[in-house]
Amino acid sequence: RDASGWGLSAAGPAAAGPAAHSTVTRIAPRAPRPEAFAPPAPRPAPRNIAFTIDTLARGGAERVLVSLANALDPARYRAHVILTREPGELAEELAPQVSVHSLERRSRWDVGALARFARIIDEQQIALVHAHTHSAAYFALLSRALHRQRWRRVMHDHHGPVESSPALRALDRIALRGVDHYFAVSEPLARYARERVGVPAERVELLLNAVPVPDEPSPNGAPPRASARAAGPFTIVQVARVTPEKDHVMALAVAARLARSGADFRWRIVGRHDGAHAAAVMAESERLGLGARVEFAGERRDVGTLLAAARVGVLTSRWEGLPVSLLEYMAAGLPVVVTDVGECGATVRASGAGVVVPHGDVEGFAAALERLARDPAAAAAAGAAGRAWVRARYSVRAMAERVMAVYDALLAG
Repeated sequence: RDASGWGLSAAGPAAAGPAAHSTVTRIAPRAPRPEAFAPPAPRPAPRNIAFTIDTLARGGAERVLVSLANALDPARYRAHVILTREPGELAEELAPQVSVHSLERRSRWDVGALARFARIIDEQQIALVHAHTHSAAYFALLSRALHRQRWRRVMHDHHGPVESSPALRALDRIALRGVDHYFAVSEPLARYARERVGVPAERVELLLNAVPVPDEPSPNGAPPRASARAAGPFTIVQVARVTPEKDHVMALAVAARLARSGADFRWRIVGRHDGAHAAAVMAESERLGLGARVEFAGERRDVGTLLAAARVGVLTSRWEGLPVSLLEYMAAGLPVVVTDVGECGATVRASGAGVVVPHGDVEGFAAALERLARDPAAAAAAGAAGRAWVRARYSVRAMAERVMAVYDALLAG
């Protein structure tokens, strides 16, 4: 290089004096490309999407909706939650960046609510609606058709099956066959979407539920707060609203069997218990003379505390998808006893989290509970295995990333 820093000498060092001959080739500096000084391209504004459900009362589908809404990347998506009825307790758990709209629908035939739904879609420039119940999906589709709107439709099926109702199957075929994407929380629900509803197979996806796992220390592999669980009667917790599909009548029959054997236990049922069916279940508890052994605790905000104080988590359901309550039991380090419905049996067997019993097997269910009560070490090992299984496989972040990838693809098209 010469003194300018740009020239290249072709003849080596210059000779002294005028007689010296040298050839110097100068290379001009390359002009900078215009784009080198261009400002970075502006980041696209986040798209508005809406989750819709009837209410955010405490339930599995409702908890999944809240987890997803809170976990969406706000730089990519602005989340709205449209509730067709009243907000419900879980609305308070939504993150500050999530907008909540309650239609306060007064009856099934509240036409004004359909107009309010459409107005929110227009005002908030909603590009995609993600429904978490069949009824909310029907409601959204009817509003869309009446107001001639165009937005992407995603169905998230947590419940079912509706195999027992020809009328509901027909309604599903009309309302859900044309969805842009169909998330199913269990393989039977995915198969139902493909075979009975008629959703094209490429639009149907198995998306297992997810729950946060508390970061509590578990010394020696014991479940969190194991010492708190050791005191008092053998506490059984059942987080399930009192509806026919959860079959609390079977739960009461198991409790009566334990009571006859002289077991010292307390069975705590956590979840809404209003309506005629719940009243009949509570009357059956009184008829069986279960008294204070069975507690109908109603909806509770301190479910985590109740799980920490329990010794085992149970479900006596007639049918399920992959219930969030099962994953919450496992995340809390509780051993479980469940009926072999939906994804419950496969999940518990694969994880080693507890015992699977055929639905209706009262004697087998009671025997499983008695074994766990007599063998605290085995119960603790099952609880630790379930907790590790959930931590490794049911991440809320992974679920949200997959959902956002589907949104990306649908909104790019």
